[in-house]
Amino acid sequence: MQNVKGGGTGMGHSRAQKQANHDRILAAAVDLLRCQGLDHTGIAEVMRAAGLTHGGFYSHFERREAMVEEALTDAFAADEARLTKAASRSDKDRRVAMIEAYLSPLHRDNPARGCTAAALAGDVARADDGVRRIFTEQLERYRDLIAGLIPTGPEAARSHALFGISAMIGALLLSRAVDDETLSDDILDAARHHLTERI
Repeated sequence: MQNVKGGGTGMGHSRAQKQANHDRILAAAVDLLRCQGLDHTGIAEVMRAAGLTHGGFYSHFERREAMVEEALTDAFAADEARLTKAASRSDKDRRVAMIEAYLSPLHRDNPARGCTAAALAGDVARADDGVRRIFTEQLERYRDLIAGLIPTGPEAARSHALFGISAMIGALLLSRAVDDETLSDDILDAARHHLTERI
């Protein structure tokens, strides 16, 4: 009986360890994808960042694309939770709080923990159907989330939300692209000002 029990515990431990390793791979993939993009994040690099051997990858994923799709799903869920939390933590109007949290120097300066949509939009346009589907579904979720905070009719709210999302992502991208810190700050300030006035 003791041997059976010991075997069961070992299998349970193995399953737990495999899940822990799986989570480490996904966390490493998310950070690298946000910082380096879809095309420059390879299996070997992800496994190295996760502290695991390259050969262990295929006990978790059949192919790289499966890892990328799962990592994107996790990344978007974390992004949405972080944005919602930022909005609910403030005494300000939730819409304004969300805009200010997104268009902040802290967000700009931490791409590995920042908006996945902003980090990968250019790459996703050239990606396979699975990645584009995940991106599209998340964009629709953002649209609906922000539209729910805009006190107009549903159609107008969705239009304002899409404008706001486009402007926020564009401003964040430009603020990261320029090499002038003052100009970068000005881009964020201008976007915050106009968006809080218009949506």
